[in-house]
Amino acid sequence: MNENIRENNVCMHDIGEASELVNRRIKNIITSLIGERPLGKVLDIGERNPLLETLEKHYSISGDSTNIDLDIEELNGEYDTVFCFEVLEHLFNPLHLLLEIKKVLKQNGVLYLSTPKGKPHFLSWKHHFHEIYERDLLALFRRAGLKVNKLSYHRIRPFGKVIGFRPLLRFFLERKTVVELTKIDENQ
Repeated sequence: MNENIRENNVCMHDIGEASELVNRRIKNIITSLIGERPLGKVLDIGERNPLLETLEKHYSISGDSTNIDLDIEELNGEYDTVFCFEVLEHLFNPLHLLLEIKKVLKQNGVLYLSTPKGKPHFLSWKHHFHEIYERDLLALFRRAGLKVNKLSYHRIRPFGKVIGFRPLLRFFLERKTVVELTKIDENQ
């Protein structure tokens, strides 16, 4: 899997407020990960957002969104593709959500997920309950019955906006983890 790990410089959290350049870079990261794979029926975890709208236009699809308490409520339906961008870190129980996604994901379906890479606690955001280090994130995926196909890291802060010690540390330490996952074949 190490050959699938790479780093880039981009922001994925606030796409609606990002510049046109950053919007294009985010779209390019996601579309390069997906490639030309047909997406089929799509579920985006969380409320409708500009990234889903961008992907809908690019792939000529229509995606469903969730509007439930992702820590405790159940997902319904059956989907070929699930997007879960910048959600896990906001949940008290990310395992519950991953198990629910696995439940609604078709056997050959794909989950595309992003979340902040773990960093020292004093640099984490106040609305993030989890910023998970790679080892723990991989263990969480295994526990949920999901297999990592691709994993990459992307820098989120352009150097030109670094003013002060904490922003300087964030520039060097903050990354988004972007992952492509499928269900583990339980027949093997």
